[in-house]
Amino acid sequence: MKKNSPVFKFTSPEKTTLSEYLRIFKTQENKDNVGGETPVNFIMNQTGNIYYATTSEVMQERTKELFDCVTVLFAAMTRALALSNKTLFDYDAWEKMISSTGFFVQVQKFSNTLTIKSGSLSVDTQIVQNLLPGLTAGRSMQIAKDVLNALSGEFTRSQEDDKAKIAHLLFICEELFGAPSVTVRLFYATKESHKKVTSSPCHKSVQTSFEQLQEASTFLFVDPAAIAKYGVILNQEPEEYTKLIERLKSYVQ
Repeated sequence: MKKNSPVFKFTSPEKTTLSEYLRIFKTQENKDNVGGETPVNFIMNQTGNIYYATTSEVMQERTKELFDCVTVLFAAMTRALALSNKTLFDYDAWEKMISSTGFFVQVQKFSNTLTIKSGSLSVDTQIVQNLLPGLTAGRSMQIAKDVLNALSGEFTRSQEDDKAKIAHLLFICEELFGAPSVTVRLFYATKESHKKVTSSPCHKSVQTSFEQLQEASTFLFVDPAAIAKYGVILNQEPEEYTKLIERLKSYVQ
């Protein structure tokens, strides 16, 4: 974001602040877009746990409802962790909760090797730009960097063994061309895998390039309202549909 760009504090989407932000953000950041592609606006909430991407200045009502649902669910999940004496960095707790709610379907588990290059870009900037390509500067970039710093601090304080996983949960809320969707990414790392990152200040560049492992599990979030609406219909399993399933099943046995 340009130095003279206004700074906005994120509040709940129910107050329409997010829509207003996106309207101004689009004017500020995309006025020079001449490539013919539809620009995508990105913003991260204050805690770095909810990431929004939209091609529209104003969100549809169904999108607002879905995103509000995410906000409430995340608040409930963090409260549950606190009441269980767990932290937001507890990988095992997040994984158990996600797999038990019935609202998430795992769609991907990836392990990528990121090359941290020597030069002018700081380590944290390179990591964020690799994991969230839409973020390049501005307040959301700083929030993401703060998350990395918090994770580094947790690695330093942790008394667990070098292979114990520390996690960060991120809801990715998208409305692209009018179609809303939510995925959840559970990033995780260990002291062993992040020795080089934690051994030097993340906010600085490095003199020598090195490789860094990045791991995460991705889940599709299924809206509880959609479950209530379509669950009954899908559970009826019309005879012809059941026959189709059995035929498809025979192909893979």
